[in-house]
Amino acid sequence: MKKFFIAAAALLAFAVGNAQLVTVSGIEKVGDVKCAKATISPDGQYVVANTGSALQRVNVSDGQAVTLTTGANLFNVTVGADGTVAYTRPSFDKNHLRHNSLEAITPDGRQVVVVKPTRRLAAGAAVADGTVNGIVKGKAQAKAVTGKKAVKAPVAAINYGHLDVTVNGKTTTIDPQGRGSYLWASVNPAGTRVCYWLVGRGCFTCNLDGTDVKQHGPLRAAVWAGNDMLVGVDEVEGDNQQLVASSVVAMDVKTNKVQKLTDDSMIALAPTATADGSRVAFTSDNGDLYIINIVK
Repeated sequence: MKKFFIAAAALLAFAVGNAQLVTVSGIEKVGDVKCAKATISPDGQYVVANTGSALQRVNVSDGQAVTLTTGANLFNVTVGADGTVAYTRPSFDKNHLRHNSLEAITPDGRQVVVVKPTRRLAAGAAVADGTVNGIVKGKAQAKAVTGKKAVKAPVAAINYGHLDVTVNGKTTTIDPQGRGSYLWASVNPAGTRVCYWLVGRGCFTCNLDGTDVKQHGPLRAAVWAGNDMLVGVDEVEGDNQQLVASSVVAMDVKTNKVQKLTDDSMIALAPTATADGSRVAFTSDNGDLYIINIVK
């Protein structure tokens, strides 16, 4: 169990104390849906749950679920403030080569293809004012799915391991630490900072142009919870790389102080947060969906 002790010590050693950053007012199981990941809406009223064969909208208040679209292994789900849901749909051509399309579901239930199947769709998108923004072949794509005019929004996306960022419709490969393997990129609600994971190095944030890099230790799968906090997971592996523990952790981006939001009674995975950080959604290893209510 050597990896258990190494992983558990790493985040605690990196953190400047284990601080009380927020108050957890409750953790609630939501509905009966089974899902691998659930993306919470910016206002925290519902989540979009990925069941593996469909995307379902699940109300936090009563757990009622409605199927938005079906399809195997849909991923990169992004929810806009207006209720527009963007996601990536994989497909395969006659030569068994994988292609990805960027699609959207409007608040009134229409399904829109934003980018047709391609092998050059970067992993990441943004939704702003009814517009879905993506990156294809290293260039920004913006399509209004509600309303008449496309609204350009900052996008952070992974393109063959590179970190690409779009600002004002122009896409640049920023790779803040040079060539490497970048993952889990996202832009904060204010549209000023990028969070990402660099394989072999850990979690970082930086400005949209790649400057002012800050290190945040081994916080995996981190996402923004407001503009001053990240939530991610502290994973512990046992023998044969088997996951034996995983907790949702909050981190202050200025001080790197951390606080565990879940205890060791469950394996907590894949957190996402509201725009103000007042709610965090996560799933357990058996596919149950939970909401953490937070008071900052």
